[in-house]
Formats: sequence, structure tokens, C-alpha cells
Amino acid sequence: MSFNLFGYLVYASLMSITPGPNNLMLLSYGKAYGFNDSRNVMLGIFLGFFIMLCLAGYGIANIITRNPHAGLVLKIVGSLWMLYLAFVLRKISVEIEPGKKPAIGFGQAFSMQFVNLKAWIMAISGASAFLPQSNSIHLNVFVYAISFGLVGIPCMFIWLKMGDVIAKLFKSEKAGQVLGYAMFSLMIVSIVTIWIQ
Repeated sequence: MSFNLFGYLVYASLMSITPGPNNLMLLSYGKAYGFNDSRNVMLGIFLGFFIMLCLAGYGIANIITRNPHAGLVLKIVGSLWMLYLAFVLRKISVEIEPGKKPAIGFGQAFSMQFVNLKAWIMAISGASAFLPQSNSIHLNVFVYAISFGLVGIPCMFIWLKMGDVIAKLFKSEKAGQVLGYAMFSLMIVSIVTIWIQ
């Protein structure tokens, strides 16, 4: 199997650690609910992105992005979903009432992947540059998708832990509001970048 493993790992690591909708959501989630209560959100992100990577590897994502109407629909739906998440993340408080259900769960984290433009760009550009070459397309796609997904796990932990640390350092309601508005603003910036690229 021909595979530029080093270049691919560098690419996957840089793309996974940089700010984007998933990482901002994890930062806010870690701030509000702590590092240990994150399994469902992380699993949703991992599985959703894994499926997206498989789609990119099989070339389905290329068909979507070549159709200007499909690309526009993806931008609109992605922007609206991210705007919704921006409002959810803005309201997440550092102080959570006992027994209160998290605002973001597996389903939201999973479905967000399919309207996350940064994730589509990561998946498609990674597949076009680094998809392994062997006699089996299924093996190529699986190795590509699982390795990218596994590289993303430590990056998710870092963003969650940063949110957890922020919550411990800034415990006042005022600090929580400032952080909430900061997350809201960063998510809005992410939405704007979708339309100016």
C-alpha cells in the first residue's frame, strides 16, 4: 500500500486542532459540563466525521461540491445550523443545575458534521491528497477515515480540557457570560468565513 503517512498525519493534526465549529462546541461543552461528561458529544463528532471521511474517500463528496446548487444549499443549511449552535453555546453557563440535561448531545454533534463546511473541506482535500493506494478501494477508504478520526481524538480532548480549565478559572456568572459571548462571536466569525471563501 502506497501512503504518505507522515504528510498525512501532519495534515490531519493541523486541520483537527485548529478552531472550527466542532472545537468551539467542545470548548463550550467542556466549560459548562466538564471534561468527564463529554463521551456522547465526542462520539457523535467522531462517528459523523468518520462517515463523512468515508463519503469523501468514495468520491461522493466531490459530486456534491461540483454541483453549485448543492454547494449553496450546504452553505445555507450549515450557516443556519451553526447560528443555532452559536445561540446554544452563548447560553451555556458554567454553573449547571444538578440533573440538568446537556444542551448538546450525541444527535446534535453527529448531525452537525454533515453541515460543517470546515469538516467537508478537511475530508475532501485530505482524500484528494492522501488517500492510500492499494488494490482495494474499501481498504483505502477505511485506512484514510479511521486514521484521520483517530488523530482527531486527542485534539478533541485538548479543546474539552481547555473548556474545563476555563470553567475552573472563571467561576463567576459574569465571567461565564463573557465566555458565552466570546464563543458566540467566534461561531459567527466561522459562519462569515464560509461565505467569503
